[in-house]
Amino acid sequence: MKGLFKNIDTIIRWIEDAVAATALIAIVTIAAANTIGRYVFESGFLWADEVNQALLVAMAMFGSARAVRTGGHTEFTAISSKPKSRGVRIAIRTVILIITIGFLLFLLVTCVQYTAQGTMLSTVLKVPRMYYYLSMPIGFALCVYEYIKIAKKKVLSDPVTEGRKEV
Repeated sequence: MKGLFKNIDTIIRWIEDAVAATALIAIVTIAAANTIGRYVFESGFLWADEVNQALLVAMAMFGSARAVRTGGHTEFTAISSKPKSRGVRIAIRTVILIITIGFLLFLLVTCVQYTAQGTMLSTVLKVPRMYYYLSMPIGFALCVYEYIKIAKKKVLSDPVTEGRKEV
């Protein structure tokens, strides 16, 4: 059973990395091609801004889940490391984590509802905008997954902060 979860986690990690990296490469390529087209050939791509906007949202959402996985998000260490009692520090980190996951779940539900209602077509490509916004609920779900996966470690271990000696 552990092997199955590890395989699923590896696939999720690969998807997060692949989507974020591919979106970044595509954004740079499309923006460069559009700029060259506009200034050298005096004709850009009408669809470039629209596609880059969707790719930017996808990159941000999948990249934020990747940041949770790799510990790249900021933490409230100024608050959670202040008390001398380890129990109080754990309680503070638990409350902060619960609030974070609760907020992400709220955003997930809101984005699912918004995306499901997305019947409006995009301006240039005439694609339903719901496809552009689909990466938002997926990204929030991935963030919730990543936070739940590291919850025990995040709550129980004291983060290293400047000026504080480990006890």
